[in-house]
Parts: sequence; structure tokens; C-alpha cells
Amino acid sequence: MRHAAHFARLVALLVIVVVGFLLVRAKMVPKDFGVKGHFRLSAIADEAAREPRHIGSDACAECHDDIGAAWRAGKHHVPQCENCHGPGLLHTKVVAEDSTRGYPDKILTAFPKAINPGTGIRECRWCHLKTFERPSALKYIVSVQQHVEQHGGTYTSASRCIDCHDPHTAEVKR
Repeated sequence: MRHAAHFARLVALLVIVVVGFLLVRAKMVPKDFGVKGHFRLSAIADEAAREPRHIGSDACAECHDDIGAAWRAGKHHVPQCENCHGPGLLHTKVVAEDSTRGYPDKILTAFPKAINPGTGIRECRWCHLKTFERPSALKYIVSVQQHVEQHGGTYTSASRCIDCHDPHTAEVKR
């Protein structure tokens, strides 16, 4: 019988923890969460009110017409500029000297023009590194080193795809 008091205290502690959890959860979870799925229903209106971050390749080509023309004529006309370089909205705002205070993005601190210039290898790997989910029609490589050596090049740790390929047209540089 003397263990009954310990058991009662344990049960009381568990009840306090569960009730505390439920009270905190009721305060923290928005009222519209879970109404139409596992998200906050008002998030849809919030996102619709935001300025679109991706502006599309046609907007990029307005300023970068030489690259845009080469891109349209080349094999890489399917992926959009922003697939490799990131969202273009901040870039256009920085270049136009508009305010970017409402955009606490890492890209603003990482790149002075607010656009990722690309590494010349990481972006290419997103589509061309062989993985089981890549479509077989997409040209792929198993490894960068093997690819460079197969084509008569010398691989180093600094080797990049853009050393031999134009990233906008996919043509081999001569």
C-alpha cells in the first residue's frame, strides 16, 4: 500500500504534463490549422498576396538579350534561368535599386547582385548526375571525373562543367 502514494503522484504528474501540453498547443496552433488539410488555411491568402519571387526567363532575357537568344536556340531552353540562378525578383530589385528590406534572404548577403552566378558544376549535377529517378532520355554522367577523362581532358578538383560546355546552350566549347 505504501507504493500507492508514489503511483498517485506519478499519475498526477502525467495529468499535469498532458493538460499543460494541451493548453500550450491550443494557444500556439492557429484556429484555421487543419480546416482543409494539414496546413493553415489563411496561408493560401498570405502567399497569394506576396510578390512572386520567380519572374521567368522572358523577364531575364529583357536585360540579358544575348544570353537569352543563345538559351532559346540551344538545348537548354527547357530549364528556366531561375532553375540554375535562383529567383530573379531580388536581382531585378537590386539592379533597379528598389528596396529589398522586406526580403530577409540569404542570397542578398551571399551575392552582391542578388543572383547566384552558379558554380559551373553543382547546377549541372542537379539534372545530369546519374541517379535512379532521372529519365533515361536525359543525358547523364556517372561521375564528373570519369566524364572529363573519357573525353580526353585532365580532371582536377577545380574542374567544372562550364570549362568545356556553354551552360546556356549545352554546346561544347571549341
